[in-house]
Amino acid sequence: MKLLKHSILVLLLLLPAVAHAELYIVATLPALGQIAAAVAGEDGEVRVLARVGQDPHFVPPKPTLARHLADADLLVTAGLALEGGWLPPLIELSRNSRIREGQPGYFAGSDAVEILGIMKKVDRSMGDVHPEGNPHWWIDPLRVAVAASALAERLAELDPAHALAYRQRAEAFGKRLQLLVTNWQPKLKGLLPVVSYHDSYRYFSERFGVPVAGFIEPKPGVEPSTRHLDELVALIGTRKVSQLWVEPYHLGRIVKRVATLSGATPVSMPDAVEGEGAEGYLAMVELLLKSAAGRQ
Repeated sequence: MKLLKHSILVLLLLLPAVAHAELYIVATLPALGQIAAAVAGEDGEVRVLARVGQDPHFVPPKPTLARHLADADLLVTAGLALEGGWLPPLIELSRNSRIREGQPGYFAGSDAVEILGIMKKVDRSMGDVHPEGNPHWWIDPLRVAVAASALAERLAELDPAHALAYRQRAEAFGKRLQLLVTNWQPKLKGLLPVVSYHDSYRYFSERFGVPVAGFIEPKPGVEPSTRHLDELVALIGTRKVSQLWVEPYHLGRIVKRVATLSGATPVSMPDAVEGEGAEGYLAMVELLLKSAAGRQ
């Protein structure tokens, strides 16, 4: 038996060294997974918790999602409590101390970018607001470029051997995003105002100069009253609103009613589309831009 153990030990010593294992990255949302994959490339495996088309505020915290988190080297989130209703219990259930907030294995993109909509005073009468700021920053390509650069630095910290590759991928991705914005900003100049269901598109509308006249939700997470909808329909007529920007999971009877009464066109504006890495994220932005310009 001793001879057998000695032989196995000698054999193991003679085998070539195992290559550095790729990082296992878990992203909360599909677009964040595409951004992470664009930066990680072949040096990381990316898994996403939410599905395309799901409301990012309300993802069912299934135990299977916690199992994905259990072995994660890095968790990529939107931040600003967007996933606050479902992510914390999953992290707790995963028992993975590396991905807790404040640890190197936890990355919130909101920490890397300039945030809009920060509120100093909040109370229940304001609805389901995010006092720390609007969490939908990934709808703005230039903020994504900044977040991708910060993500590259975090990946470099976790995996120094591939630091240069992470930084190069982030830089290349950022250049593509900058070119996209440069090409499209003039095309959206002078568009008529739009009405949005929720304040999900603020980063996008401000980046491309599209005025938002109002919201179908009177307050975040609050269903509109008949009076609010009547006032909104009047506003749409006065401001000559051309489109109703709506998340796919909010398309329903209320939007159809506003469209019928006002004549404005409902436009599905997804916060993610199917696709891998940089190509998947860029496809989403292109879809939003074409939809906004009425070229779908």
